[in-house]
Amino acid sequence: MSSRRQFLVSAGTVTLASMLGGCGAPKESRLQFRVLEGSISPQVLKAFRRSYPDHKRIKFKPVDQLAKLFEDLKKIQETTPENYNKRFPWQSENPPIAPDLVTIGNGWFKEAIAAELLQPLAVDQLETWQDLDEPWRTFIEEQSGKTYGIPYRWGTTLLLYRKDKLKKFDWQLTDWEDLWREELKNKISLLDHSREVIGFVLKNFGFSYNDKDPEAIAGLSEELGLLHRNVKFYSSTHYLQPLITGDTWVAQAWSQDALSLMKRYRNLGAVVPKSGTALWCDLWVQPKKSEREFADLKPWLEFCANERAINQFAQSTFAASPLIYQTENLDAKVTENPLIFVNPETYQNSEIIETLPPSTEAQYQTLWQQMRQA
Repeated sequence: MSSRRQFLVSAGTVTLASMLGGCGAPKESRLQFRVLEGSISPQVLKAFRRSYPDHKRIKFKPVDQLAKLFEDLKKIQETTPENYNKRFPWQSENPPIAPDLVTIGNGWFKEAIAAELLQPLAVDQLETWQDLDEPWRTFIEEQSGKTYGIPYRWGTTLLLYRKDKLKKFDWQLTDWEDLWREELKNKISLLDHSREVIGFVLKNFGFSYNDKDPEAIAGLSEELGLLHRNVKFYSSTHYLQPLITGDTWVAQAWSQDALSLMKRYRNLGAVVPKSGTALWCDLWVQPKKSEREFADLKPWLEFCANERAINQFAQSTFAASPLIYQTENLDAKVTENPLIFVNPETYQNSEIIETLPPSTEAQYQTLWQQMRQA
């Protein structure tokens, strides 16, 4: 699937690696985490240090794309002393030690489990995560009863728009159905992602993002064709400039990117479609080759469900904790931001895009091609 990625790096993240390492700690005692750039801020780390001042030092290695993190997981599993020495004959040391925790995006999570890249986590030992609710619990629990990942932040697919361009109309942008309005002809951009686009059209029809037989839904293909008439272009990364110049007025976007952009461009607004939308999440996983004891990971994983962490994730990384609705003492800056503290009814009607059988995925690709050619 196309990668959700952060293409805007917060200034604070640049300093993250330099302040995390704990240069006085022996290498073998430090925890090694490989994370999505921007998903752990210096503010989150400071809160952790205050909560666990005596915990082992953690070295974070930021990686700029979720796809790269997944490729890293595969390389970790495939690397042996033999093939490492063949590839790097000038190296006298053994392969680098596997990181202890890695960020993985929801779109790669099930594939990583199927490829046996991960080891199960003892989530029953994490008291603070026992309140994890749907849809996250169903998403992470395998039929075997094992759990291979813990979601630590999530967001939505939303609509980013030019406030000055839309204020002249006698309607407000509130839901997916508004994208078919005649006033928006050739003025919207959509993500270059078949499941994201066809998914919201399915949602607008009253179906699931994960419908198993979309080609059987009467009128879906025609509705996709009508929507295409309003689309100026499809892109998952380059929708900012056309919004700024006014070439487009509305862009389908991922919430983390949208919130970052809105801090820089005050004429931008955003709305989470009220009928429901797609949810994305980043999860902590432990590579199968990691030899770290789970007891060493527990403080960090428990902290990620801590009130301090939940507030900081929301304010400094533009994402919500899966436990945000169960947390009582949230800052007003969090609860008053509807792009992070999403309307509970909208949240309940939203879905994680799941991996579907190849035959079903082929249906989505056929509909996608037909739409783009309409």
